[in-house]
Amino acid sequence: MSEFSQWYKTVRPPDENFPQVMNKLTVSWYLFGNGGSQSTVNKLIEYAGFGKTILELPDHSTNRFIKVKIDEWLANQKEW
Repeated sequence: MSEFSQWYKTVRPPDENFPQVMNKLTVSWYLFGNGGSQSTVNKLIEYAGFGKTILELPDHSTNRFIKVKIDEWLANQKEW
């Protein structure tokens, strides 16, 4: 195992330690660990139907992502 993958295993929290409602940065960690970015999440929203996981709150400039919906979305992705 490479030094980087050792670091990744120790830094990323287990799935159960992620909150039920996440911002885009947290979602990128949840989905990709250190290998993803917020721009990747934007592309998933634009092209892969990931927008179904978003909760839009009135009078808030940022959207929130629902963990249960993310897990459902991931379960429906056959290519992953």
